[in-house]
Amino acid sequence: MIIEDVIFLGAGASASEGAPLQGDLFRDYFLLSKQEPQEVHQVMNQILNSLFRTFFGIEIDNSNLHRVAFPTFEECLGILELALNRQESFRNFSQTPEKPDIQRLRENLIFLIAIILNNKLRVDARHHKNLVKRLFDENRLKKTAFISSNYDILIDNALLDLYEREIDLDYGVDFTNFSREKDWSRPRSNRAVKLFKIHGSLNWLYCPTCISLTLTPKEKSVARLVFEPKPCPTCGTNTIPIVIPPTFFKVMSNFFLQQIWNKAEMNLKRTKRIFFCGYSFPDADIHIKYLLKRAELNLSTPFEIFIINNHRGKTEQQKQEEKRRFERFFKDKHKIHYTDLSFQDFCQRAID
Repeated sequence: MIIEDVIFLGAGASASEGAPLQGDLFRDYFLLSKQEPQEVHQVMNQILNSLFRTFFGIEIDNSNLHRVAFPTFEECLGILELALNRQESFRNFSQTPEKPDIQRLRENLIFLIAIILNNKLRVDARHHKNLVKRLFDENRLKKTAFISSNYDILIDNALLDLYEREIDLDYGVDFTNFSREKDWSRPRSNRAVKLFKIHGSLNWLYCPTCISLTLTPKEKSVARLVFEPKPCPTCGTNTIPIVIPPTFFKVMSNFFLQQIWNKAEMNLKRTKRIFFCGYSFPDADIHIKYLLKRAELNLSTPFEIFIINNHRGKTEQQKQEEKRRFERFFKDKHKIHYTDLSFQDFCQRAID
């Protein structure tokens, strides 16, 4: 099936279903951990407390969390990613929970993402299902590829819950499941719906020893790794997440992510239209901008671009700044269509 449309899903698409925005992640996690005082939360909190106390002067246990001005997730992870890339550290950080090393801090921040998304997204993904159903009814589902910068599995489950008997979900990579009987099967080309999760996914478990990837369909298994390590079915090594955090310093060297990015680019080069849903085109996403520019400059006929990112409370100034970010980047300005539609609106009706 020839791909005609690409739907790019950003954080705003998930926020429409209840996912917290980046600025609320820390507050939501610590409020949750106080409600569910499990032992694992206590260990994680000890590690994370040292980060916020030492780096930002925030005492989690003695603060009114609703009033704390938390740093952004990008700021926290950006500092840690840069230290790891430079093979440097900070004073008094070692290998203990009280003074964890930089890698352990980073791992716990990623587990924090998984835990809070698992908690917040337990309801039915109504808007994502509306989108999938509309595309199916219009006979456009197999002509559409999805690119998601989100780790959650809202669009994955929407596709499978509605049309698992009619489609095969194609993530663009091979999973260990393919070699096991009565497990997740390799997608067939005539049934495939492509979903490229360019920053990783909460239902993927990576083995750094075997260089293999295991899929846990419909289950956010990464959220459970902090409570119960999951060994690789082949070699027994504890699996780890593939989650690329929202920072300027993204490390994109993972073998599977490279495959996904390459296939996303191939599909972008063939598409006629791109729909950006819940995505504000932030400066930190230079890797995505590189991907889009490569596709744009390799097209004989420029794609049409539609921005669907309106929401309640969005100011006119925010709209104009966002519009300028898109218009200054893409070369064919007349091909850019900045709409007043929300993601919920787009899920229910098509753009002609």
